[in-house]
Amino acid sequence: MSNTQETKGEQPSNKLVIESDHFTNEQTFTEIYKYTLKKAKNSFFKTFLMGLAAGLFIGFGYIASIMATRGDWSNLPVGLKSFVFGITFTVAIVMIIFLGGELFTSNSMICLAVVKRQVSVHRFVLNLTFVLLGNILGCAILAIITYFAGFLKSADFLNNTVGMIESKLDHTWYENFASAILCNFLVAGSVYAAHSTKNTAGKFFLVVIIIMAFAISGFSHVVANCYLWAIQPFLGIYGNSAGSWQNFLKFGYTIQLPTLFGNFLSGGIFLPFLYYFIFRKDIPAKITL
Repeated sequence: MSNTQETKGEQPSNKLVIESDHFTNEQTFTEIYKYTLKKAKNSFFKTFLMGLAAGLFIGFGYIASIMATRGDWSNLPVGLKSFVFGITFTVAIVMIIFLGGELFTSNSMICLAVVKRQVSVHRFVLNLTFVLLGNILGCAILAIITYFAGFLKSADFLNNTVGMIESKLDHTWYENFASAILCNFLVAGSVYAAHSTKNTAGKFFLVVIIIMAFAISGFSHVVANCYLWAIQPFLGIYGNSAGSWQNFLKFGYTIQLPTLFGNFLSGGIFLPFLYYFIFRKDIPAKITL
């Protein structure tokens, strides 16, 4: 028998195997669940530092957006200013996704792992506490640097900042709560969507589109609000009433408190549990790292 004769069953296959960079919906849910487990297992010090980094990036996003939308927009098409603000603000979440950072809003998704008894309630509460403290401190640091860097000496920057704060103060407690619910469907949803692909360009596109929609809509985000809240007292130095301590406390109660609850409700319960009930029969009973 010739040595060149191929043995039956050993003939080479002509099939071309192509691996996709995109996950199925079920696989995406599994990936985001693993993401929440990993976040929950981080040390509290690391969680705090990652929260601090995210707060800094949010501050950068706000500074860039305020600068991009300062000046007189009265003669331009309605909505253009919001569009420019929205597309500029995406830099904040892009930096968080690609450089590393944690937000209270996305860490809220760990709630699903708590219900599945893979993370304790105690650890979950501490995780959210440390990440929120980091977020607040990061935004506060950027607000302080904004003042000392002289941004508020610019009348356009100052007036734009005041206008944003006054616009938020015009809303009631319940309006901010409802706005916050809508907000975290998009912000936490952007993190969820980013796990649907391994392709860097795809992640970037998904995050930019979703966060742009959030920023254009003006929904209330507890961490993003922290930058305006932290810079508020400095406005009083320039004689603006928006920087009064009365308005500072009003911002905390009327805006931040309902936003905290609303963000958690949508990001920690509505969004993750919606997809859990959709895919629960198509995923493993227990997902581990």
